[in-house]
Amino acid sequence: QMLIGLAGYLSGYDGTFPFQKPGDRYEQHNYVGMRGVRLCRLLSNWLAVLCLSVQVLELSKSLPAALLTAFILIFDTGCITLSQYILLDPILMFFLMGAVLSMVKCNSCADRPFSASWWFWLSLTGVSLAGAMGVKFVGLFVVLLVGLNTIYDLWDLLGNLSLSLVMFGKHLLARVLCLIIVPLALYTAMFAVHFAVLNRSGPGDGFFSSAFQSQLIGNNLHNVSVPE
Repeated sequence: QMLIGLAGYLSGYDGTFPFQKPGDRYEQHNYVGMRGVRLCRLLSNWLAVLCLSVQVLELSKSLPAALLTAFILIFDTGCITLSQYILLDPILMFFLMGAVLSMVKCNSCADRPFSASWWFWLSLTGVSLAGAMGVKFVGLFVVLLVGLNTIYDLWDLLGNLSLSLVMFGKHLLARVLCLIIVPLALYTAMFAVHFAVLNRSGPGDGFFSSAFQSQLIGNNLHNVSVPE
C-alpha cells in the first residue's frame, strides 16, 4: 500500500479521495500514476513477465519456451485485468516471481559458491521474500518454496564428503543471513516506515488499541494519557 501511495504522490495524487467502496468515480482526482503505467502495469505487465520468462529460460535453456511463457502471461485475461486496477495483486505477483527467479539464478551459481553473483542472487532472494510477505501473507507460500529448496541444498551439501564441516557451516550461515535475517530486518523496517509516515487518523482506527490510537494525529485520543 505504501508503494501505491508513493506512486500516487509522485504522479500528483493529493490524498483526498477516500477509496471507500469500489465503483466510486474518481472525478478530478489523479489516479493514473497508481493505476496505470507507473506502478501496477509496470510491475505486472513488464517486470513480472520479464522475471518469469528469464526464469523459464534459465530452467529450460530454451528461448522458444521463454518467449511462449511471456506471450501467455502478456495476453492472460486475469493479468491484464489486475493491472488495470489499484490492487496489491500485481505487486505481489512481481515479488513472488522475483523471489523464484532469484532462487533459480542462485541455484545456477551453485558451482561458484560465495562468488559475487552467488551473493547477489541469494541476497536478492531474501529481499524479494520480504517484499512478498510485506504485500500479503500469501507471500508465505513462496517463503515455503524457498525454504524447501534451501533445505534440499543444505542436505545435499551435508552429504558431500569432500566438503568440510567448516565450509558447510559457512553455507549455513550465508543462508541464515540472506534468507532469514535480511527478510526479517526489511519486514520490520517496512513497519517502522509505515508507523512513521502513516501517522494520521482514519476510518480503521477502531480496530486498534486505545494506546495506538493516541499516537494518531486527528484521533479523539491523540496525546491522551492512556494507562497500560
